[in-house]
Amino acid sequence: MSLQISDSVIWQETAGGISLYHAETGDFHTLNETGSRIWELVASDGEREPIVAKLSHEFAGDNLAMSVRVLKDVQAFLGSMIERGLIEEHPA
Repeated sequence: MSLQISDSVIWQETAGGISLYHAETGDFHTLNETGSRIWELVASDGEREPIVAKLSHEFAGDNLAMSVRVLKDVQAFLGSMIERGLIEEHPA
């Protein structure tokens, strides 16, 4: 499955992270540092596995338990963003 940022989302990097505006719903969101990093990877990579691999390397190194935690956290974040219509998932 391929991930992409919804065409309805206007986003901007700020000093505190990334700010999102969903033009169809009028919802605003501000992402923290970790959420912003995931968002950037969705924008550049668009695939779950490379996103998880990069974040696991950045945050967990060789720690398997932390890698599992990163996987769960990324999946939860992406699920939330998909549910809110901010990110769309399409067949590859």
